[in-house]
Amino acid sequence: MFFALYLTVLAIQKGSAQTSNEVETASTKHVLMIFSEARDLPGNVLMEQGVKQELLAGSTDNVEFFTESLDTSRFPNPEYFQIFGDYIRNKYSGQKLDLVMMFMARNLALARAMNTALATNIPSVYVELNDLDDSLSSTGRPYTGIFQWPDIRGTLKFIFRLQPETRRVVVMGGVSANDQKTLGQIADVARTVDGIKFEFWTNQPVDELCRTAHKLSAGTVIMLAAWQRDAAGQPFNTIEVAQLLAPRAGVPIYVLGEGSIGTGALGGSVVNFDALGEEAGKLALSALNGKPVSQIPIEVRTNGTPMVDWRVLEKWHIKQSRLPVGCEIRYQPQSLWEEHKKLIVFVGAGLLAQAITIVALLIQRRRHRRVQAQVERQRTELAHVSRVSTMGQLASALTHELNQPLGAILRNAEAAELFLQSTPPNFEEVRAILTDIRRDDKRAGNVIDRMRSLYQRRSLVLGPLDLSDLVTDTVALTQTDAAARHVKVNAELPQQLPSAHGDRVHLQQVLLNLILNGMDAMTAVPKARRVLTIRVSETKNGNLRVAVIDHGTGIAPEDAVRVFEPFFTTKMNGMGMGLAISQTIIEAHGGDIWVESKGTDGTTFTFILPPTGRPRVKDGDLPENI
Repeated sequence: MFFALYLTVLAIQKGSAQTSNEVETASTKHVLMIFSEARDLPGNVLMEQGVKQELLAGSTDNVEFFTESLDTSRFPNPEYFQIFGDYIRNKYSGQKLDLVMMFMARNLALARAMNTALATNIPSVYVELNDLDDSLSSTGRPYTGIFQWPDIRGTLKFIFRLQPETRRVVVMGGVSANDQKTLGQIADVARTVDGIKFEFWTNQPVDELCRTAHKLSAGTVIMLAAWQRDAAGQPFNTIEVAQLLAPRAGVPIYVLGEGSIGTGALGGSVVNFDALGEEAGKLALSALNGKPVSQIPIEVRTNGTPMVDWRVLEKWHIKQSRLPVGCEIRYQPQSLWEEHKKLIVFVGAGLLAQAITIVALLIQRRRHRRVQAQVERQRTELAHVSRVSTMGQLASALTHELNQPLGAILRNAEAAELFLQSTPPNFEEVRAILTDIRRDDKRAGNVIDRMRSLYQRRSLVLGPLDLSDLVTDTVALTQTDAAARHVKVNAELPQQLPSAHGDRVHLQQVLLNLILNGMDAMTAVPKARRVLTIRVSETKNGNLRVAVIDHGTGIAPEDAVRVFEPFFTTKMNGMGMGLAISQTIIEAHGGDIWVESKGTDGTTFTFILPPTGRPRVKDGDLPENI
C-alpha cells in the first residue's frame, strides 16, 4: 500500500532535481505538508496552524505552503494510493520543494518507505503519532521529527484523581490495524494497574455502543481509544465517536487527543496538537535555515497535557479542586473582568479622566465664582466711585437746588414771625406760610433722597422699573447744571410704556453719566444748538430703548470704537471709567449699549433693556455695525 506513495515521493525528488536550474525566486521557500488523515480534523488543523505560525514568524524568507491529505481512514485500499501517487507526481513534477512535512497518525511504515528516497535530496520533518520503531536508521538520515505516544498511563492517573471511586474502565476502540495497535498499548498499561477492572468493547458498532453506554453505572468511566472503523466496517474517527457517545453515556468519557475536547468528553492527559505543531515548526525552521536534518535531534514524547472541558466537569459535579496543577481548562466562562478586560480598563480610564475633569472643572468653577465675586465687588466699588465723582460734578447745581427751598423756608419763617407779632396776629397768613414751608421742605428732602441713593454702595437689585419716572427724576437732578451751561434738556416719553427689569440706582447712574457727557460735548457749540434730547421708546421686539442725543462736536471714528474701554477718555480731566462702568451695568441687566456719532452733528448714546417678565429678544434691536 505504501510502495506507490514511495514511488510518488521519488518522482517528486526527480522532478525537483530536473527543475533546479530553472528561474526561481531566491527569497521564497516551498514547503509541502502531507496529512495521512483528513486535513480538516481538529488535530490536523491545530498542527498546521502551529507549523505555519512558527515558520512565518521566524523565517527571513517568504514561505509558500502546499497541503495534501490522504484520508487513509476512509480510503485504505491500494488502488487509492496509486491514484493519489499519480496525482502528486503530476502536480509537483515541476515544482522545487525545499521541505516535506509528513503528519502520519500511526503510520510509521510510510516514513520507513520514504527514507531512502528522501535521503539524498529533500529534507523531511515527520510528526508521527502512536508509533516508534527502534530499527529505524539514525545515521545519515535525511529526516528529523517528533514521535508522540499517547499518554495512556497519565490519562489513567488523571481519571483516578478526578474520580477516585472508579473501579471499572470501559475501553472503546475501532477494529482497524491502527486502532488495534492503540488498544494493545492500553491493554499493556492496564495489566500494571491493580484493583481496576478493564473491559475492551470493540465488537459492537458505534450505534450499539451508544445504547449500551447509557446503562453504565456509577464507579465506571469510558476511555476512548483510536477509531478508524467500527465493528460494522463503517469509517469513524475518535471525534465523531465522542460526539455521538457523550449525549447518551451514563458516565464520563476520557480521551487521549486534544481534538476530542469540546465534543462532550470530560478530558484526559491528551496529545496537545497545538504545541506539537509549534514544535514541529521549530524543527522545520531549522531545516529551512540550512541546518542538516541529520543533525537535528529526533524528539520522542510520551507525556500528554492534562486538559478538561469545564462544562462536562460541571455536568458530572466533579470538584475543580481535584484537577492537577497545570491542568488546562477549556470552555470555562470568563469573568466579566477576564472577558472584557480591555474594555473595562478603557472605560475605567475614561471615567477616571472624566472624574478628574469634573473635579478640575468644579475647582475652576469655584475659583471663577470667587474671582467673579471679587470682580463684582470691585465693579460695585468703581460704580460707587463713579457716582460720587458724578455727584461732585453736580455739587454746585445741587447746592443751588437746595438753596432755593431752604431760602424760601427762611423767608417764610421770617414773614410768619412778623404776622404773629401783629395785633391781632394774622393766623390766615401764618397758615398759608406754613403750607409753603411744608412744600419747600419736601422739595429739599427729595433732593437729599436722590443724592443719598446715588451715594449708596450697593449691588444690583433688579425689579420692575418705570423708565419715565427714572428719566424725569434724573433730569430733575441736572436741571440747575443744565441751566448754568445754557443747555436745554428735552425728555420724549411715551404715554404708555412697559416697565423695565432693572436696578433704579444703577440705571440712574448710567443715564446721569450720559447726560453729563452730552452737556460736556456741547460746551464749545453755540448756545442755540445746546439741546439734549432723552428719547424713550419701545422696539418692535418689545424691548425698551433709551437714547441720549446731543448736538456737540461728536466723536472721531477711531475714538468711537474705544469709548467703552476702561481708562480711555477724550476729556482733559476725565477718569475714563464712566462709560466702561455704564457698559458693565447695562450688560448686567441683559442689555446692550452703543454709540453712534455723526461727527460735528452730534452723538447718540443708546442702550437697550429687557421688559419685566421675559428675556430680551435681540434680533433687530442693534444697528448693523454692532
